Amino acid sequence: MATATKIVRLRQEAERRSDKRNGKKRALAEHTLATLSQLGYARTSLRDIAEQSGVSVGILHYYFEDKTALISYCVQLYKDDFVARLDAVLTAAGPRRSIAEGFIDRLVEAVEADAETHRLWYDIRAQALFDESFHGVVADLERAMIELCGRLLQRLDIKGVAPLDVYLGADGLFRYHLQRKLAGDATAVGDLREALAAMLETFGPLRP
Repeated sequence: MATATKIVRLRQEAERRSDKRNGKKRALAEHTLATLSQLGYARTSLRDIAEQSGVSVGILHYYFEDKTALISYCVQLYKDDFVARLDAVLTAAGPRRSIAEGFIDRLVEAVEADAETHRLWYDIRAQALFDESFHGVVADLERAMIELCGRLLQRLDIKGVAPLDVYLGADGLFRYHLQRKLAGDATAVGDLREALAAMLETFGPLRP
């Protein structure tokens, strides 16, 4: 009995340490995202990130093997949250048209409120063409987005359309209007909303 109790205590202690470690990693990732969003991948060093985070480079190395591991974790963290926000729209009750409008709203809000962070995603995706260490995180996130588009098609009851086609169409529009927004184009956000709605209509009428 005493041995069983000790095992439980050791397991609880291990879980507590793991939660604490994960919390610290997330806090470091949030600081890193703020720095990377402004400077981009190529112009940001671990020293820059350490200074912005108020920690030493040694602390960063304690939690992350190198800059690539840190940035991959950051991008995964943010995009997982982004996918979850979009997924929440698809699981909500309501008619198909309101689901489509809600999905478009989340994409438009992302460009409006988090343009710099999404710019980082496209930066890392481009880096993956040259640096294979980013292949895994990019492939995982694109797979998640394609699966999300598949769930969107199911929710809207649109048949005969491949999720990949929806992803490529939506991603192209998102990146194009994101670039316009970052360049100071005040019409980019409104144009994105109209373009996404028109794209969905081409896949099938949004019945009630």
